[in-house]
Amino acid sequence: MPDPALSVVIPAYNQAPTLRRTLETLQEQTLDRGQSEVIVVDDGSTDETAAVTRGQAAGDPRVRLVQHAGNRGRSAARNTGVRAARGEIILLLDSDVIVPRAFLASHLDAHRRSRRPVLCRGPVVDIPDARLPDRPPPFAASRAYLTTANASLRRGELLGAGLFDEGFPAYGWEDFDLGFRLQRRGLPRVFRRDAIAYHLPPATQSLEEALRKEEDRARAAVYLCAKYPGWQTRLLVQYTPFHRILYFLQAGGGLLSPRNGFGLALRLRRAGRPALANLALRSVLNRHYLTALRREWARAAHREGR
Repeated sequence: MPDPALSVVIPAYNQAPTLRRTLETLQEQTLDRGQSEVIVVDDGSTDETAAVTRGQAAGDPRVRLVQHAGNRGRSAARNTGVRAARGEIILLLDSDVIVPRAFLASHLDAHRRSRRPVLCRGPVVDIPDARLPDRPPPFAASRAYLTTANASLRRGELLGAGLFDEGFPAYGWEDFDLGFRLQRRGLPRVFRRDAIAYHLPPATQSLEEALRKEEDRARAAVYLCAKYPGWQTRLLVQYTPFHRILYFLQAGGGLLSPRNGFGLALRLRRAGRPALANLALRSVLNRHYLTALRREWARAAHREGR
């Protein structure tokens, strides 16, 4: 078979429930089937991620499964997918987003219209359940140069920039790092509102898991700041007095703790108020992130001082 024009790369770690829905929407695309492939990199999952992918691949030869023997992290999983891809254009997608039928066609059209290599970005919008909205919100935009939930670019640009840094610990900020390097290469960004992706609500997650994720994000933020020292990076990772004050006020002057804030978010979600639920949850998780960030920053300074 001839090589496809576009390769969708999806890293997945214990994401079977949302991954199934992601793959279903990718099967319903208007783009001719010979123009695309979907590569799912199972990063050492212990759930049904591999089985879900094999099930989808049985009915759709465009879907390919690549597996890591153990969990190596999102950067390594994406790099594996990029190396395995046959398409000239790589579309980076997450395993917890769903897309409308013209999604792939919109990304590919952006590259075919451009006379030079570009980074194509589309909006990423949170939704309350796994149903595709009838129409996109009127103001769907993003200032971020790169987000791995919805972006496409030529494979050669990724390889030329050095791919994702696999030294990032656990979770977070690796897309900003790659974005910095792509911008230094002079790769312009094209934003397509019609290339919209919808972020699914997280599967059941315990308070402990949510807090651990913020601690992972803090470690990755310190790693990013070490690579790009300066006030701009500190502002990006929110290591500023302004953010400490902001998140203190958002948490009701400290009245919301992780435990009661998590419980409030669950009640609001059950009451059909997902936006308020996310606000309550983020107010306490952001404070926990900043606490972990200060701790990780002090540990890094101590290591450097020895």
